[in-house]
Amino acid sequence: MPLTVVAAIAGFLVVSSIGRSPPAKDSRATADRTPTVAVRRTRLGRVLVSARGRTLYLFREDGSRSTCFAACAQVWPPLLVSGRPRAGRGVDARKLTTVPRRHSKLRQAAYAGHPLYTTTGDTRAGQTEGQGFLGTWFVVSPAGRQVGKASASAGGY
Repeated sequence: MPLTVVAAIAGFLVVSSIGRSPPAKDSRATADRTPTVAVRRTRLGRVLVSARGRTLYLFREDGSRSTCFAACAQVWPPLLVSGRPRAGRGVDARKLTTVPRRHSKLRQAAYAGHPLYTTTGDTRAGQTEGQGFLGTWFVVSPAGRQVGKASASAGGY
């Protein structure tokens, strides 16, 4: 990972953690019948969210597996599941899969081939503060596409 990306992630981690309590764990659905991934209306339109209503993001630098580990995963926690993820209303169950997670028995939820993440920048359900960060992090539509476009000036916050 280029040094500037690492520095930006570290800076975001520090800024996002100042004055906030630790983020709620989204690592597993809270009950057997609770959908792992659902759809919610936000200021960006209808987007995918976790069982706790936290906005889900894709990382454009990922292929079919995650490339976000260590410091990156501290800011962008992967959506981890212990079994088969459950699709909520508006979520295409055929697009909801999992991918292996390095050094973990859990798997990372994926949608339309994109590994899914939350961000520590979102402190409440429905927030979309990570949208467009560094031109590589984007919320995910129910169709499985990134919402919005990357631009040369995309610096996130």
